Amino acid sequence: MPEFNASDLADLHNHLLPAVDDGARSIQESVSHLRALARDGVRRLAVSPHLDARLVHEPGALRERLERLQNAYHELVTACAGRTDVPRLQFGQEILVPDPATAEASFAAANLGIAGTRYALIEFGFDLGDDPPGVVRAVRAAGRLPIVAHPERYRRNGSPVDIAEIRAWKEAGALLQLNGGSVLGGYGEAIEELAWQLLREGLIDLISTDHHADARPVSPAQVGQRLVARGAAEQARLLLSENPLRILADQDTLTVPRWTVSAAA
Repeated sequence: MPEFNASDLADLHNHLLPAVDDGARSIQESVSHLRALARDGVRRLAVSPHLDARLVHEPGALRERLERLQNAYHELVTACAGRTDVPRLQFGQEILVPDPATAEASFAAANLGIAGTRYALIEFGFDLGDDPPGVVRAVRAAGRLPIVAHPERYRRNGSPVDIAEIRAWKEAGALLQLNGGSVLGGYGEAIEELAWQLLREGLIDLISTDHHADARPVSPAQVGQRLVARGAAEQARLLLSENPLRILADQDTLTVPRWTVSAAA
């Protein structure tokens, strides 16, 4: 069975479009971090700037925001044209959908999601609303396959979300995308512990960086090495390479098996 290869990675959650959110502030900053990710083994990358789907409730606002993001993407593609030291780029968004009604309206109003695929990267807002499973079902009803960003980072009534609630999102039909920084301890001990628990139970389908350029860089190769050190080379391959590549190619993902986490790292 193939083991982890840190030269064939893919990433679909990052904030490397210039000057559109809290990530990269310039083309130069974007390209610099794309080059660093390529050196880290990332071969394909879907950008995912923040897109607040609640804009659908303001006439024309959602389409205006989406057009701005598309324009920034084309500027970045132009800046990277002819380069061999950056990943192959694909357009996407991290879509804030806090409730089912917003999900239904926004996906009906605009062509949201990872370009050329059935998949859409969504977030609920860190303080969870009443019906995250309903959001998942609404996105699926619109013909898209939802990927819930960083499930380990949400809060319910001010406390970290319970793993049983996260499991309900998967049961409703979502894929779950863990942040690489969570397994590296970048968000604190409680989130790191929950991240490893989700991984142990086989609930996570892929790992992405949630890279914020200079503000919060993340090394996917380092994430993979941490998994390998804990006895999960096969899981690292599926989470950081196989499944992200399958999503970007609009293919079905593979099941990631459970494993017993070693204390080696």
